[in-house]
Amino acid sequence: MTVINAINSILKVFPDRWPIPLPASAVIVVALILSINTWVAFDRAKDFVTENEIINLTPKHCQDSTFDYIIVGAGTAGMIVATRLANASRGTTVLLLEAGGEPSLLNELPSMDFFLLNQQANTWIYNTTPQAYSCGACDDRKSLTTRGRMMGGSTSTHFMMYVRGNREDFNRWQHEDAGGDPQWSYKALLPYFRKSEDYNGAYANRGESYVYHGKGGLLNIATHDYMPGTDQFLDAAMEKGYPIGDYNGRDQEVFSPIDVTTQNGYRESTYRAFYRDTGKPYNLCIRKYAHVTKVNFANVNGHAGRPKAVGVTYTRHKKEYTVFVRKEVILSAGTMGSPKLLLLSGVGPAYDLQAMNIPVVMDLPVGHNLQDHAYTIVGPFLKTPSLNPNRDVTPQAAASFLLSGSGAIAAPAGLAGLAFFKSPYAKPSYADLELVQFSVARYPELPRDLNRFFGIRESLLDSWFYPYHIQNTDARFLVLWLGRPKSVGQLRLASRNPEDNPIMDPQYLKHPEDLEALLYGFKKVVDLFENTRSLNTPIFPKPVPGCENLVFKSDNYYRCVIRQLSGSLYHHVGTCALGKVVDNSLRVKGIDGLRVIDASVIPRTPNGNTQASTIMMGEKGADLIIYGDNGWGGLNEEFYEHGKYNEINLDSVYEKIKNINNFKVFNKIDDNLYGAGNDKSKVYHNKQKRNNPIRSSLFSPTTFSTSKHETEKIWRNSAVEIDMNSWEDMNKANFNPSAHFKVVPNYNNF
Repeated sequence: MTVINAINSILKVFPDRWPIPLPASAVIVVALILSINTWVAFDRAKDFVTENEIINLTPKHCQDSTFDYIIVGAGTAGMIVATRLANASRGTTVLLLEAGGEPSLLNELPSMDFFLLNQQANTWIYNTTPQAYSCGACDDRKSLTTRGRMMGGSTSTHFMMYVRGNREDFNRWQHEDAGGDPQWSYKALLPYFRKSEDYNGAYANRGESYVYHGKGGLLNIATHDYMPGTDQFLDAAMEKGYPIGDYNGRDQEVFSPIDVTTQNGYRESTYRAFYRDTGKPYNLCIRKYAHVTKVNFANVNGHAGRPKAVGVTYTRHKKEYTVFVRKEVILSAGTMGSPKLLLLSGVGPAYDLQAMNIPVVMDLPVGHNLQDHAYTIVGPFLKTPSLNPNRDVTPQAAASFLLSGSGAIAAPAGLAGLAFFKSPYAKPSYADLELVQFSVARYPELPRDLNRFFGIRESLLDSWFYPYHIQNTDARFLVLWLGRPKSVGQLRLASRNPEDNPIMDPQYLKHPEDLEALLYGFKKVVDLFENTRSLNTPIFPKPVPGCENLVFKSDNYYRCVIRQLSGSLYHHVGTCALGKVVDNSLRVKGIDGLRVIDASVIPRTPNGNTQASTIMMGEKGADLIIYGDNGWGGLNEEFYEHGKYNEINLDSVYEKIKNINNFKVFNKIDDNLYGAGNDKSKVYHNKQKRNNPIRSSLFSPTTFSTSKHETEKIWRNSAVEIDMNSWEDMNKANFNPSAHFKVVPNYNNF
């Protein structure tokens, strides 16, 4: 503490904020590009030197050409599947092929998210075809989107928001996509969400979190202390009568601060959470910079029997290799990568493949059903406070990050609250709109940065913002998007060259009700800002370029703004959809030894960011492989057998325990029992740190103090409906197969 106190004493000389804005934003992008390019070049060279045909420092078994499982893609889901399979049996050999390399240190800084999404050195950069109904202000009317090309995939680049979606989204998967299979219902998938989680988020002190969140998992779910304007946002919501609550809990139609995947102020990618920081299985072999170009099959070209995946071909350091598989090939290359690889390998619509002179292995609708969350921008509203990198990047900010993992550098850039609405066009009738408040000032380089993120023309933004961005004016931008779009697009090959990007046509806003749903939400947001005491700020009075001839703030003006300022939110799903391309066990239909486990199998977009549902899909898919078609064995308990689990009313359990104000005690968490969970959760168990930033009276955790006796009483009453030993077991399910993780709660400890 002496060193820290000395540093803090020195820092008192510096101002909390620079009195004159410094051009930090002007140099961040250039410095970031140079740093990441340098890192990737170094990592690639190191990989080439240490793993070549002459000098190979990898273990002997990783130099083989045949493995039990081959996984393509070390991204959000692939990293989870690989580590779960390797840990399930140390006698199993798993090969993980990743087209990129290690994330750079800059990829671990949450505040860099705004600038990381389109770095050519370690991301896949895609553009859609010109969009007729949206993207009017985008370059060539093409929507920009990217994906991480590195370990951890897009969890190493995105905004880290942990949002599952609405429970009814998953119930629709069960009934409309999986033929009524109960393992795809919300209640059956909830354990797989909880399984990954070490929940230390905004609602960790509340007893009801016990029903919907996990503890002791490998992935830290946290809140953060730098959310400028969140208190005003939540207070305004209360003025309008909107509820405040946990959007990943019982009710999604709420306003809330945002839970994110960070740990001690650093980004928590699936690479870091499931592999780098929690043990590297000896039997998991990883080959970086390995771009898979084809899945190889047996029993094709007239041979008897079903086609069977027998291996893959990939290029690495300008050489081509083929590896073989004993059991299964698993594609986890993402919504763009997995369908592209299937199509190149002859699995897809026969007509399209024949037009490309690709031999047809199986005729399936690969690439169809492309879905994404189309966004629009509401605002800006010239409201303080907000994040201005030119003003708020100070020595104090750097010290807060380095010493305590807090402050502006440790927070996703500008994220300051979210909300869910239900429009009149929601069918079925539940929330279909998501709103995120970005508290980001208009600084001189903002037009350039928004162009790199959304693809909106820089010249248009310069003209629209002038002169306020030159003056470094505080502002709030509200990003509103369709959680359940009715417009559906398609992905198809551009050529037979594996290096060429696929052609993507998402057809944003083609369905007229998509536009009207966004219009409904747009007006709700304007009303929230203009007609509440807490915000009391009019929308920016300067018309959006291209809409000047319409009556300002009329419905037609807003429709024009939505058509102009719209595009991709990087949440693509559905191109290898459950029920269409893969069966209920995620096996590619009609082919043996081949599965797809990533966001591409999600059959319809959940009403929420897709990180959480993709992580869940990785957990679910791994169990389907390890334990067979029922996939329930990985939970190691009877509680989740269909008959018993379906008798439980989650809402009833929620009502019984919602007033308990000690999540950790209620879960009977003993940090010493959780290998990685021990260090991963301590910093966020500090109640004061977690709650200080939020001053909204309704959000602040209840002051109800439950005694040990009262906690035990409610626990025992709840046990009438649920087997608490099973709940306790579930918290540790598949964390480690060792027997010492099986802990029976001891009520006498209370």
